[in-house]
Amino acid sequence: MPSSAESYLLDYHQRLVGVTARCFARTPVLRDGRTFPSTYALLEAAVPREARPLTVLDVACGDGYLLELLAARQQPGLSLVGLDMSAHELDAARVRLRGAATLHQGRAQELPLADGSVDVVLSHLALMLMDDVERVLAELRRVLRPGGTVSFVVNGDMVRGDAMEVFVGLLRPLLASEAVPPAPLGDARVRTVEGLQALLGGAGFEDLRTHPLAIQGDGEPRAVWDALRMTYDVDRLSPAALASLEASFLRAVEPLRRAGGSIPLRWGMRQVTATTPT
Repeated sequence: MPSSAESYLLDYHQRLVGVTARCFARTPVLRDGRTFPSTYALLEAAVPREARPLTVLDVACGDGYLLELLAARQQPGLSLVGLDMSAHELDAARVRLRGAATLHQGRAQELPLADGSVDVVLSHLALMLMDDVERVLAELRRVLRPGGTVSFVVNGDMVRGDAMEVFVGLLRPLLASEAVPPAPLGDARVRTVEGLQALLGGAGFEDLRTHPLAIQGDGEPRAVWDALRMTYDVDRLSPAALASLEASFLRAVEPLRRAGGSIPLRWGMRQVTATTPT
């Protein structure tokens, strides 16, 4: 039986298939002073471009956008595997990928793969949502070969002084007034560098590297609102509270407008990479 958090996520991704890729597939990201096309592109680049047998697993692959980036390489020896809990997301992935990857419906806590069968594990905005993260990491460690790599994008620290800070400041009192507790998703340790170090080290990973990311979501106020309203806490508001939040947000960000009409929005995230011992 899925947990309450998993049941909510399954419902959310049935209603909003492909939402994560729609929000972030074409949104530039700043890492280490350089701008990259997207967080998906950062993960795609973590896979070696080598003409040798190489198996890549995308955990919580959603509608298959990251796997599609990898398939577009047409790289000799590259085998792609995707796993997701949501049958609806996997249906969309099958349409997108047209047989370019092997897809499994299941949970990261019980990977349907053999020991030492994977070279690279990727995951985009999912690890911080998962129950029993220690078991997830143990499973990833189990299926990875010696010298294998994991690379995740997870939530990071909030970037101050832009539309995200305005949004969070307006959302918190609304959640309190509706007695809506924070969405009970994942393990808080995944949201800090120290927690990630402890979790990955405890699972037997080494050479941990973390990179702060600033996703560049600037746009017209309405477009920024449309992106922010897809967050899990907003999804759980009543229609009246949602309408109130929208109106308050659009008023509050007017002082942030630039000459061209856009407002600044930065999603704070992290890319986390580690390896298994050789």
